[in-house]
Parts: sequence; structure tokens; C-alpha cells
Amino acid sequence: MYRFIIDAHMHLPVYSGLETLEDKKIQLLADLERNKISAAVVMADSELQSAIGNNEECVNLFSDCDNVFVVAGISPLIDFQNNLNRIENYLCQKKIVGVKLYPGHEQFYLNDPRLESVFLLCEAFDVPVAVHTGWDNPHFNAPALFADIAGKHPKLKIVNCHLWYPKIDYCYEVTRDYQNIYYDISSLADDKGNKSKITEVLHRIANENPHRLIFGSDYGMCDPMAHIELVDRLPVSDETREMIFYKNAVRLYGLSRING
Repeated sequence: MYRFIIDAHMHLPVYSGLETLEDKKIQLLADLERNKISAAVVMADSELQSAIGNNEECVNLFSDCDNVFVVAGISPLIDFQNNLNRIENYLCQKKIVGVKLYPGHEQFYLNDPRLESVFLLCEAFDVPVAVHTGWDNPHFNAPALFADIAGKHPKLKIVNCHLWYPKIDYCYEVTRDYQNIYYDISSLADDKGNKSKITEVLHRIANENPHRLIFGSDYGMCDPMAHIELVDRLPVSDETREMIFYKNAVRLYGLSRING
């Protein structure tokens, strides 16, 4: 039976043999079809030279794809003001649907004062800011920093990517009362040893805040099918499952071209 699914956290793949950006685009689109995923949100890198594509490369690469949307990357450490100006232009032209920060991958904190202009820009255009969390260097993206930003910017939509893995239960406890914080489940299904804990925490979020749980896989590094199976394992209603698989992403990222 056909199901509408949006993978709201993907990157261009970096598999061996994919030499050009066009090769990577073709592979991504083929994998969407193979995995029966209807649409995608692709995260560009904040690096100007990157195997997963910078902002300009990703925007141009998917400009002819009605089912692929781009989130632009930015860093306070890399040509910040020029990139911020370019992102504002992309937002004005409706070429991107959000902004991505990579604290932890890069050496800056989520509450870096320079990011205030990013938050204000996202508020002005009503687009989310997605944030890498957990894994290595988690102090740069700790849940308390999310709570602080969410409290200061109640109109800002903030996506906590990976739920500060592996401490996903702690992440939710610290941030659950902030209704402008959302959670994408990307990369969580690749942990085969903690399935029960991950399922338990996601089930709790789905029960308490179903509108804030977003399907994503971190494709390019992680397995989309494992993430689909993770959502299918949750003991939730069909309505809640549809919210997780695509309705929440449509609303959060303003994906007006999508009709699931």
C-alpha cells in the first residue's frame, strides 16, 4: 500500500564511485524511489568546499526537483556575514526552507552571540533552524542551550536533530516544555543495541507532543529503511504515524508544493 513519507533530514551521499554532484543527485533520487519516500529535505553543508555540497551547489542541483527541498548551512566561523546575506536572498526567492547549524561538528556553541542574526532571520521568514546535536562534542549543542534559545525566541522554530544522542531521554526532559522545539529522529535507528530505549522515548514524545516529532534518516550516512521501520514499531495511531512521516514536516518547513 502506498504511503506518503517525507525524509526531512538527508544529505547528498558520499558513496564510493559517486564522483560528481550530479552523480550524487541521481543516486539520492534513485534511493528515494527505491525506499518509497515521496519527498526529501536536503541539508547543505556550512563548509564552502564539501562532499555533501554547499548552499549554492545544493540549491542549483535540486532547482528542477519538485519533491526535494533545501536547507542552507551556515557557520559563525566561515564567511559568516556574506553567507547570511546569501541565505536571506535565498529566502526572499523561496529557494530554501530553513537553515542548518552544525555546532559540535564545528567549534562553536549554539548560544554564540553571532547566531542571534540567524535566529532573527529565521523568525522573520518563519522558517526553522535545524541544529546538529549529540554524538561528538555534545557540549556545544547541549539541551540547556536549546531551552535558553527557545525561551528567548518563542516564535523561532528550532529542530533538535538526533535528540542529543545518546542521551535522548535527558534531551527530551530538558526541552519538552518548549513548544517551539521539534525533534527529528535522524540517525537514531542506526543504533541496533538500544532499540527498546529509543522506541520508549519516541513513543513518549509521540504521545505527549505528536506534532513535534519529525521523520528523518540522515541519509548519506544512515539507512532510511531502518528509520521507517523504527516509526512503524511505535505503538501509535495511524493518524500520529502520518503526522510523524510527513504532516509535521509539511507544516514545519512550509512545503507548499507537497500534497500527501
